[in-house]
Amino acid sequence: MYRNSRQIILKKWHYLVASRHRYSQKTNDLSKIRNIGILAHIDAGKTTTTERMLYYSGMICNMGEVHDGNTVTDYMDQERDRGITITSAAVTFPWKNCNINLVDTPGHIDFTMQVEQTLNILDGAVVVLDSSAGVEAQTLTVWRQADRYGIPRIVYANKMDRADASLPLCVDLLKSKFNITPLLLQIPVKESSGRFIGLIDVITKTIQTWHGACGQKVLSTAVEENTKQWEIICKSRETLIGDLADMDDTIANLFLDNGIDSIDSDQLLAAIRRVCLSQKGIPLICGSSYKNIGVQSLMDSIVNYLPSPIERHNLDVFKAFGSSLSARVFKIVHEKQKGPVTFLRIYSGELEKSQKIHNATQSKSENVGRVMIAYADDYNEVEKAHAGAIVAVTGLKSTVCGDFITSSGNALKVALKKLANSSNLTQEQSVEKLGVDLHVPDPVFFCSIEPPSQSYQLALESALSQLQREDPSLKVRYDEETGETILAGMGELHLEVIGERIKTEYKIAVDMSRPQISYKEGLLSSAKEEHKLDLKIGSTFHSVFVIMSILKAEPNKKLLSLDNSPDNASNTAAIHLNKLNIITSSVKAALTHGPKLGCPVIDVRFVLHWLETSKGTSDTVLSSAVNQCVHKLLKTAQTKLLEPVMNVEVVTDEENSSIVISDFGRRRGSIQDITNRSNNRVVTALVPLAELLGYSKDLRTITSGSASFSMEFHAYHEVSSKDEAEAVKNVTGFYPF
Repeated sequence: MYRNSRQIILKKWHYLVASRHRYSQKTNDLSKIRNIGILAHIDAGKTTTTERMLYYSGMICNMGEVHDGNTVTDYMDQERDRGITITSAAVTFPWKNCNINLVDTPGHIDFTMQVEQTLNILDGAVVVLDSSAGVEAQTLTVWRQADRYGIPRIVYANKMDRADASLPLCVDLLKSKFNITPLLLQIPVKESSGRFIGLIDVITKTIQTWHGACGQKVLSTAVEENTKQWEIICKSRETLIGDLADMDDTIANLFLDNGIDSIDSDQLLAAIRRVCLSQKGIPLICGSSYKNIGVQSLMDSIVNYLPSPIERHNLDVFKAFGSSLSARVFKIVHEKQKGPVTFLRIYSGELEKSQKIHNATQSKSENVGRVMIAYADDYNEVEKAHAGAIVAVTGLKSTVCGDFITSSGNALKVALKKLANSSNLTQEQSVEKLGVDLHVPDPVFFCSIEPPSQSYQLALESALSQLQREDPSLKVRYDEETGETILAGMGELHLEVIGERIKTEYKIAVDMSRPQISYKEGLLSSAKEEHKLDLKIGSTFHSVFVIMSILKAEPNKKLLSLDNSPDNASNTAAIHLNKLNIITSSVKAALTHGPKLGCPVIDVRFVLHWLETSKGTSDTVLSSAVNQCVHKLLKTAQTKLLEPVMNVEVVTDEENSSIVISDFGRRRGSIQDITNRSNNRVVTALVPLAELLGYSKDLRTITSGSASFSMEFHAYHEVSSKDEAEAVKNVTGFYPF
C-alpha cells in the first residue's frame, strides 16, 4: 500500500512539473486546441486509454493501471477501490503541436449525469468500444447524449487483443444501432497464433507495429503489392472512398474525373475531417490500450479529425461577446483547503486571477479567486486563461453547473443586442441561445439518511448541500411528516457512494436505510376546482380566490398556462409576473406528494382560469391557497401508481440463455430482443426496477458466473392492480387492508 501511494505521489509530481512547462509554452491559437471527452460503456477501457495518452505525451513517467488503483484520472478512494470511474476528470496534454483538453467520463449508468454535464462544453468526443462486445447498453446512452449536443465523434474499437474481438461486429452494430456510416481507417493484424501485433493503415497503405517496453516506438512499413495484405488494403480503401464519395462532393468529383488511384492520402485525410465535422460519417480506428497498441494513432486521429473551438458551428453565438469573457460551468467539486472549485469552459475573452465576473444565469456578480489548469485532482495555478481553455477557479460561492458566466452585465447586454440584430431574434430568444438545457434524469432509488447525533445535523446538511452542487442528479428533501432527510439518486451504487463519501470525506458516521424504489403517481382524469382562502393575521386581512384545472401533460406545453378565453383573459392578463412565479413554485411543491401514496406526481399540467387577491395579501398566503387548490384537484382527478421500468441487457452463453429468459418472465419482464454477439447471446428486456433488487447476485447464481448485465432507465409504467399491494408495502412497509 505504501509503495503504491508513493508511486502515485511521484507520478503526480512529474505530471505537474511537465504541465507547468507545457502551459508556459502554450499557444493561444484556437486551431491548435482540442476539447474532447472519452465516452463508453463501463469496462470498455476509457481510463486505461487516457493513462496511455498521458504517458505517450510525456505528461507522466509511468503508466498506471485501473486494477492497481494508481491511474491519474481515477483519483477518488471509491474509484480506486471499485475499479470504476465515478466522477469526470479533466487533464491537459500536448500532441503534434496541439493542446488536448480531455475529460474522462464515467461509464456506469448511475453516474450518467457526469457525462451530461461534461458534454455541453465539449467540441468532440471519442467513443470507446469493447471490440468483443461492440455497442453495449451504456454506449447507446452516451451516443444519444452526444447527439443531443451535436458533438462530432470518432470511434475507437479497443481490446483488439482479445480472442473474441471482432471488428466486423463493431461495424455492423454501429450501422444497425445508430444508422451511421463507419469509415474504417484501420484493420487489425494478427499472427497465425492469434496474437495481435499491429494495424494496417488504410490511408497510408502501411502496417504499423508497436515496439519497446511500453509501446512507445511506432514503426510504419509499406505494404508490398501482390500480397494478401495489399488486397485487403485495396478492398478497404475502395470501400472507404466509395463511402466518402457519397458524403463529400470533393472526393466524389475526384473519383468521377480521375478514378480511385488519383486520390492521395492528404486528400483522404481532408475529406474524412470534413465528413467527421459535419457528422455525416464516423471515423473508426482500433487498437488495444492495455497492450499498448494503437493509442498514438488514436491521438493522431483526435488532432486530425475532431474540431478545434473555431470549427464548432454551434459556438458562433459566442462571437457576439468579442473580447469579453463568456464561459460555461460544467463541474463543481469541494476541496477542504480550496473550498468549491468550479470548472469552466471559456468560449471568448480571458479569465484572470481575482477577476470580478457576472453570472448571467443567476443575474449576480462574484469574485474569482485563483485560476488553475486541472490535472485530475491536482492544479497548476496560472495568472490568466484564454478562449478555448478548460479551467478550474476558486471563490465562486453560489454558481452551479450549467450557469453562464460573462465579464459584466453590460457585456451581456451588448452581446444579446448583437445576437438579436444579426439573427432577427427577440431578446428572450437570444437568451435561450446562450442557455443550456441539462437533462437531469428522474431518480429511481431513495433512502433516508441520519447523522449519528443531533450535534452533526448542521454538518450533514452542509455536506449534502455541497454534494448536490457537484451532482444535480442527487436529490435531497426533508419529509415533514416523518422528520427524515431523504436522499434520491440514480441507483443503489449511486447512493452507496454518496454515503461512503460523507463518511470518509466529511467524517460523519451517517446511518442510511435500505434503498427503496422511487415510485411516482400519474393522472387518471382531468379536473377543475376553485378554492378560497381567507385569513386574518394581526390586523391584516388576507384573501385569495383561485380557479384552476389539471390535465395530462402535452409536448411543448408549460407546467402552468393562463386561460385566454374571452371570459377570463382580462383577469389572467393582469396577473403580475411575480405572482405567476409564486403560483408556479407552489404548484411544483404541491406535486411532490400525490394523494395515493405520497409519491411525486408527474406528466401533468395546469391551467389558471381566475385569480383574485385582496389588497395586502402576502405571498405566503397566495402560495398556501394554490397548494391547497392543487391537492384538491389531485383528489378529484385521482392518480395511479407508476413504477420505474429498466431496459436490461444480459450477455450470456447459449447454454444459459433460456434460464435468463425464463428468469425475466418471473420478474414481470418483457423480452424486447435476442441477438447473437460472437459466441454469446444478448437478451434485452424491459423489467420493473422493483424486480431487479439484488439482480447481480441472482444472475451470477443462475448462470454460474458466466453472464454479465447492464441496465438503464426506460420509463415509468402503471402498476397493475395485482402488483399494487406489493408496491404499497415497498413504500410504507405494510400491506394495504
